[in-house]
Amino acid sequence: MNKKATYLTGEEIKEGDSVFIGDWEGTVEQIVTEGCQNWEDFWKNETGEGVMLIGPKFGRMFNDFQDEDLIFVKRKE
Repeated sequence: MNKKATYLTGEEIKEGDSVFIGDWEGTVEQIVTEGCQNWEDFWKNETGEGVMLIGPKFGRMFNDFQDEDLIFVKRKE
């Protein structure tokens, strides 16, 4: 699998990025790719590659890198 961690715009996704997922505000908590912590035990078989997001309206949510609803807002300061 090993997709490049980019938004649809082609910009690199980084941990700490502020994003919108649909109408909800959130933050990129973790970039999940082959070789990351717990890949073999959880990610590989459950979800594959993508990003773990956190936000006040949805808690924690896993999402594909290039979802049309995943919109980059700004980098962590």
